Amino acid sequence: MPFRTRYADKNFQELAFEATKAALDDARLTKNDIQSAVYAIYSDMLMRQQTSDCLVHDYLGLSGKPGLRVTAGASTGAFAFRAAYAEIMSGLSDVVLLLAVQKSGDLINAATGHRGDGIMMSESITHDVIWQHPYTPFPPAAWGLALTAHIARYGGPTPEQCARAALKNHRNAHANPNAQFKLNLTLEDILNSRLIAWPTTMYECCPFSEGAAAVVLAADNVAPRITKKPVWVGGVGTSVEGGTVDMSDEWYGRLPALHKAAQAAYHMAGVSDPKSQLDVLEVHDIISGLELLAYEELGLCEPGECGKMIDSGVVEKSGALPVNPSGGRVACGHIAGPSEVFSVGEVALQLRSDAGGRQVPIRRGRGLVSTIGGPAASVAGVIVLEQDKP
Repeated sequence: MPFRTRYADKNFQELAFEATKAALDDARLTKNDIQSAVYAIYSDMLMRQQTSDCLVHDYLGLSGKPGLRVTAGASTGAFAFRAAYAEIMSGLSDVVLLLAVQKSGDLINAATGHRGDGIMMSESITHDVIWQHPYTPFPPAAWGLALTAHIARYGGPTPEQCARAALKNHRNAHANPNAQFKLNLTLEDILNSRLIAWPTTMYECCPFSEGAAAVVLAADNVAPRITKKPVWVGGVGTSVEGGTVDMSDEWYGRLPALHKAAQAAYHMAGVSDPKSQLDVLEVHDIISGLELLAYEELGLCEPGECGKMIDSGVVEKSGALPVNPSGGRVACGHIAGPSEVFSVGEVALQLRSDAGGRQVPIRRGRGLVSTIGGPAASVAGVIVLEQDKP
């Protein structure tokens, strides 16, 4: 379902219902076919509700069936995907609903009476409330620490290269009916928009959003019976690093959690050269510069070469390795949980050739989803999806 700044007319149960119904309709299933559910629900504070997974479980008519909630910052959806996949592979269930839902716009800061202040206060306590919270920067600045460290170490990417990634994604979003923003921007518009945290400007930042997303996972002997075009899981990798920025010489200006998650997923999927073995990627871009850093950790280019990659055009929708044909988080919208499950759905649609106006050529039969979040970029997940059964 579309990301929005706020669904003022729907509570989180209703958002969850709409996403679930869409997923079940696509799979030609009913709630009776679901054997268990995994919920990607990031924040109780943003939701203004403890144990929201239990309330959603009941609202969907799944009472009495197993349910599990996962939370892992902006990688919540990827970690929940891992849990749902493990549920299938262990034999505990043959059909699992993976549902992500998150409200944020209803939260108000009692001291100021503003919704945005409430969201920012909630986000700030992602960090250690004793040692980090008193001086925690807001998200674009926090992510900017990794970006500026990379610039200090490697000399790039430049502000223009970061803006070029944002321009690409804003253009791509025009073909996505679920995108929150469909803005007509130029490179100059992006570079000259309000500076948020150097070198990141306003149009290079994702918005805070609300929404829900759902996918159905099924055992290999069940999937072909419920869809003519199943998409297979080739590899899943996750990594949790420390809760503070890694300032070691080895990882300064890098994203170690994402690097390690990618290596695990590639090993499982048998991917040795991702640049030549992938067709499409959905990469987490909470700020546009983060997308560029991800190119390196995902093995698409050497460390320090991400700026050259965006300049080459290879990651454009018309390029050899399209990244974020959906519009990414910068244009589609972002809230932890639904964003990552949404990206899984986007790559699945691409591999099924069902992505409509945002469809890219599928030649190798593989796509990738990458996510990173948590305090100090410490939580990351990478998922490799495939057209053919591994």
